[in-house]
Formats: sequence, C-alpha cells, structure tokens
Amino acid sequence: MHAVLTGQYCHTVDSKGRVFVPAKFRGDLQGDLVIVKGLDDCIVLYNEEQWNAFIKKLETYGEIQMKKIKRFILASAFNTELDSQGRIVISQALRDHAKIEKEIAFVGLNNCVEIWRPDIFNEINDSSDTEEMKEMLKNVGF
Repeated sequence: MHAVLTGQYCHTVDSKGRVFVPAKFRGDLQGDLVIVKGLDDCIVLYNEEQWNAFIKKLETYGEIQMKKIKRFILASAFNTELDSQGRIVISQALRDHAKIEKEIAFVGLNNCVEIWRPDIFNEINDSSDTEEMKEMLKNVGF
C-alpha cells in the first residue's frame, strides 16, 4: 500500500540536473523510480509499484490504439533512484520537454508526482475552467 502523494513543493535544479525530492515524498519514492514525459509540458515520477501498475493498465488496450502512446511514454522513460542526499537526476531531454531551467514544482497526484516549471504549472492550473471543475468535483462527491 502506498502513501497518498499530495501537495506542491518548489526546489531548484543544479547544473548536473540534480534536484532534491521533497521530504514528504521520499518515503514513498524509495528504491527504483521511473521518470517519464507527461502531458502539458511536465514530467512524471513514479515508484516501481505504481509504474508497473500503469504499464499493466496500458497493456489492457489494443496494440494498434496504444502504439503511439507507448512510444511517447516508454521511449522517454528513465530509471532513477534517490541518492544519499535525497536527490534524483532529471535528464536533459526530460528537462527540455518540461522547459525546466532552474526552478521546478513537485506536484503530488496521489500515485505519482508531476514535475513542472512553476510558471507553466500556475498558468495551466489557473486557467482551469472553474465551472467545469465545480461540476467534476460535484460528480465525485466533493
């Protein structure tokens, strides 16, 4: 059973692509981790258990429909782990995908962590249709 990954935390990437993972997330992000391209100019960090569950779910779809999605996701996937100081390395290719230069925002999404350039995250998050969001939240009993 994994912990629920929630919250937003900002950190700085060093010149080697290393960044401290927020302490709140480290307990669930032990061992082998996978970092991969996400949608909307972000990257996504999974622990091994959640990554395997995601891949298993992908495999339930037909090969033809999922080929492009698998290429997008699997071709960009990198294995990583926390170093002794609680950092991960984000490859240059993934930093380029997310337009990350120096500052990043870690955003907990229950079973994974999205990694964003803070201004892009804020722009996308702030532009969410409020009425649509209210309706979706109402539909899930919030």
